[in-house]
Amino acid sequence: MKRGIIGVLGGMGPDATAAFFSMLVRLDAAPTDQDHLQIIVDSNTSIPDRTAHLLGSGADPLPEMLASARRLSVAGADVAGMPCMTAHAFLPLLRRHTTLTILSAFEETRAALDGFSAPVRKLGILGTIGTKRTRLFETFIPNREILWPREEIHRAKVMEAIYGKHGIKAGNLGSEPHELLMEAATALIAAGAEAIVGGCTEVPLALSQRDFDIPFIDPMEFLARALIAAARGINKE
Repeated sequence: MKRGIIGVLGGMGPDATAAFFSMLVRLDAAPTDQDHLQIIVDSNTSIPDRTAHLLGSGADPLPEMLASARRLSVAGADVAGMPCMTAHAFLPLLRRHTTLTILSAFEETRAALDGFSAPVRKLGILGTIGTKRTRLFETFIPNREILWPREEIHRAKVMEAIYGKHGIKAGNLGSEPHELLMEAATALIAAGAEAIVGGCTEVPLALSQRDFDIPFIDPMEFLARALIAAARGINKE
């Protein structure tokens, strides 16, 4: 039976895209190579930085994102996801201007949180300033208290860990970004966070559940599971 094809609108950044592809393969339980779902990845590194544009200092990423979505459609993708949380600020426009079905990591995270057996009321977010400014978590997960690091910690720890000279986007997955993010996470826990959210796709490249005694939530896992379920629900024969 031929199932649906998953598209990955990636390149934001490449390491996060590669990790998301690996996650899709790992979560798509199949006994043989041939039983796995087909996945098409467009790692478009020409997409301008989303946070820079949202802060008023960078080019609009939407045209390149639309180009990627169209390439995925032409290649045969039935359903797609974006391994970039900040890019979801552009999802309404993407959905409006493409026929490709694009799932939302925020919507899938909200649904997953609603199904937790032990309620999590306060979410500590490790994400970009662009995601904070556009209030994506507050908009799409309205029934939780959203906690962000204080401004100085956000810039000096979270943004430095992601965008800094020795940050994750520069290819550094070692101790420095890990330590910076842990300092920010510790401050959020002290402020009452009941779970830490990898609110930027680079964050789970440096942190994992092993670092915490409280839940560490990776929205990409919920998105990946939703994409797999959607693709397996499509029968092309």
